[in-house]
Amino acid sequence: MFDFIGSLFGGNPHKTKGLQLLEDRLFEEAVEELKHAHEKSNGREESILLGLGHAFFELKRFSESIEYLKIAADNASTINPVPSIMLGYAYLKTDNVEEAENSIRKALKIDVKHPAARYYMGLILLKKGNIDAATDEFEEVIAEKPTFVQARLLAIGEMFIMSRENK
Repeated sequence: MFDFIGSLFGGNPHKTKGLQLLEDRLFEEAVEELKHAHEKSNGREESILLGLGHAFFELKRFSESIEYLKIAADNASTINPVPSIMLGYAYLKTDNVEEAENSIRKALKIDVKHPAARYYMGLILLKKGNIDAATDEFEEVIAEKPTFVQARLLAIGEMFIMSRENK
């Protein structure tokens, strides 16, 4: 009864606590709170889905991350590329390059200049061995957001880490 009254006033204490735990980088605890929040919501609340996806991602539980990020991306507004970007990166971490590319392309349809989407597309193209196209993506990142000057170095580092994880 009191949960219902609280929901009338917009309160979901599990969501609030879960997002705070996520911010505090307490990922296991965040998952527990956000799962409770997810149960109390309509199951489609973007901030909860993204929070769960992020927490599972940080815990390197990528398949669970993908599960929530897929729902968030499918239900995202046509002006928010973030769920598709996060989903694409999670797919990339599982070496599902085709799904990663599909997700990032979906994000780029929403915002063709989004630096993170361009950056992850560059990583995907590097993984596929298309260095010239990847370089073009990183140059777009730098042109759009000069604080991404390290994009090439980050990409090289990311590819090194990914190759080490695969061994």
